[in-house]
Amino acid sequence: MKKFSKTLSSALIVSTILSSTVVPAQFAQATTVQKSVATDYRSLTEGSSLIVRDALYERHNVTYKGAQVEGNQVKITFDYQSKSIIKEGSFNARLLVNEGTLKELSKFTDNVKYQNSTTLEYKVDVDALKDNDGYIYIDLSAANKADVFSQNTQRVKVTVPDLSSSPEEPTTEEPTTEEPTTENPTTEEPTSETPDKPQTGSGTVIVNNELVSESYADAQPTGFNQLESIVQRDLKLIAPKKPYMIDRPFEISDRASSASKISKSQSPLRYITNYNLGDKKTFTTINMSGGREVQEKTTGSLEYKGSKAYVWVADPKVSRADAEKVGKEFDNRIAPLIHNNFGEESDLDGNGKVNILLFDIKDGFGVSSYGYIGGYFDGTDLLNEPGSNKGEIFYMDTYPSMGYDPSLEENTPRNVERIYSTLAHEFQHMVNFNSQYLKQNRMMETYLNEAFSMAAEHIYSGPIEDRIDYYNNSSYIQNGHSLTIWSRSGDTLSNYSLSYLFGQYLNEQARNHDGVYKEILNYQGTPYDALQNAIHKYVDPTKSVGQFMTDFRVALLKHDKSGKYSLGSESEFQNLKTLYADRVPAQLRPQGAVAVRVNDLSQFKVPTNKGKNITYTKVSDK
Repeated sequence: MKKFSKTLSSALIVSTILSSTVVPAQFAQATTVQKSVATDYRSLTEGSSLIVRDALYERHNVTYKGAQVEGNQVKITFDYQSKSIIKEGSFNARLLVNEGTLKELSKFTDNVKYQNSTTLEYKVDVDALKDNDGYIYIDLSAANKADVFSQNTQRVKVTVPDLSSSPEEPTTEEPTTEEPTTENPTTEEPTSETPDKPQTGSGTVIVNNELVSESYADAQPTGFNQLESIVQRDLKLIAPKKPYMIDRPFEISDRASSASKISKSQSPLRYITNYNLGDKKTFTTINMSGGREVQEKTTGSLEYKGSKAYVWVADPKVSRADAEKVGKEFDNRIAPLIHNNFGEESDLDGNGKVNILLFDIKDGFGVSSYGYIGGYFDGTDLLNEPGSNKGEIFYMDTYPSMGYDPSLEENTPRNVERIYSTLAHEFQHMVNFNSQYLKQNRMMETYLNEAFSMAAEHIYSGPIEDRIDYYNNSSYIQNGHSLTIWSRSGDTLSNYSLSYLFGQYLNEQARNHDGVYKEILNYQGTPYDALQNAIHKYVDPTKSVGQFMTDFRVALLKHDKSGKYSLGSESEFQNLKTLYADRVPAQLRPQGAVAVRVNDLSQFKVPTNKGKNITYTKVSDK
């Protein structure tokens, strides 16, 4: 029996990030909370949203839709949404009334393990509500089994609707409408001043190295003498043994860079139109489970032939009907989206199709780490290199990407819809490779390439909550993690979060929004020059890339709904939380930044012996 299997190569994430020792899949059991009192509950009004976390720190998003009388019962309705593939599957509710003390009325459990969205309905008898204080009190909890209410339980109260059959009116006390919903943004108005204008009073200083470089050697002194902050190695966001998805960006080696492109006559895929459903083909794939990359053979059968996609399957738990769902989603939604916003893929094999291989990528998941690779694109498939599949192809993971349940391990049912956003992510990489390498003989920097692929995900399915959550909790970012230096042996997940948010800031600030990605990819010049051109054209004709990236760091702190320091009006961006460093480190790498609190900005003196690219930007609390 396969043991909850996968990994990242050591170049992606080190054992200090997730877990270096594997034990059988046992997640911490939720603990029962102490008895609550009425003052623990806050009011919800119709349309209010909240987030319920499970023991894996996964989000379960609920929106209160209202309460109404139906016969002799009151029905309370919530909309439920969750994009997580690894969440705990029991969503529990407990209804109570306040009759001097809280009295439990009933409990409900909904199985949401494989639900992306659903409606939650809770009913209580009208007679049970006649002698209370005008509210229905509700405990909401997500757990691994029914009737478990953990320390993460959300406690809310909703107004009892008019009970027409009741002999007496409910209490005339009106519930407050000013209670904030869970994780609402601060109500404090952000300053409209230029952040670096001389200011007084308390505030924040953003310290940034504005040099745009991929080199660790380009660190510069900040002017402070303290030893560089020690980065904490514990990740608060990730529960022990929690799976976490990551992409595998393959770079072209020096040897491969001298290889020629494939041609139609060289590609074994040029005759792909002659394949019939059920025909088999063997592909070279990469085994990354041993801490290094080893080529091996994987045989898949052709299970879908569409207008753009050919879907090959090498997982017996993925059916032809599943492959058809993947193929049609790619043909009808994903390919047009990427073409419209990023550009076209190559067609070096001459068949006009993109091949998608669905299989359980060997990455050591559950054996050497709990990270797993959701998919990858390898540009050497389009070069005359040993092991090249000599055609347009990318690779998609089936387990745990299509569903993960520790109790079922590898018997977890496959849900192909869970990989759709990753399909968009990997297809952008293919289009990016065509635009940058095949046409201009250069590679886009990893931080920007990944920002574009996550932008593709965002355009397809909305804000990527895991990346935002990770930003909010990353001690690496708190202590100066670089935006542009892509970590190979450190906290790669911080890179993903920063790149994702930078891509969204670029989108929001550019007047052509989603169109900025395609314009940068089509620019004839280096990616840096393309980015600088877009900033000059759409943001400010005098602003450098480095200055724009400092504005980005200020935007992460302020997260305005619009304007210079906005990443967009989506509620998820309003919940950004920048962690403050306890001190300014002695050095910062290129595009490494920290935020430090200052009691009086007017008294803060910028060191005279700082590096030439180190900037200090003051942001007032006023």
